[in-house]
Amino acid sequence: MKYLLILLLAGCSVAVPVKQKFPEVPPELMQPAPALNKVPDDTKNISEIIKNTADNSQSYYEIRIKLQAWQEWYAEQKKIFDEVNK
Repeated sequence: MKYLLILLLAGCSVAVPVKQKFPEVPPELMQPAPALNKVPDDTKNISEIIKNTADNSQSYYEIRIKLQAWQEWYAEQKKIFDEVNK
């Protein structure tokens, strides 16, 4: 019994190195922002200009949502990582 206790205590005292790795970025947040649409110089139709402006506004808001998602994800992952690695 005495030898069993010594073996158990010896086994528990071995330090196991654990290397933490910061989480990877989700691939959808690493996509480049699309270029905005340009109106051709010879466009005279106001409806085409308005449609282009609306399309560019939609692109902007999609990029804005992705950026906010990225910032929230990063902040949360960083907080978890820092708490674990104290």
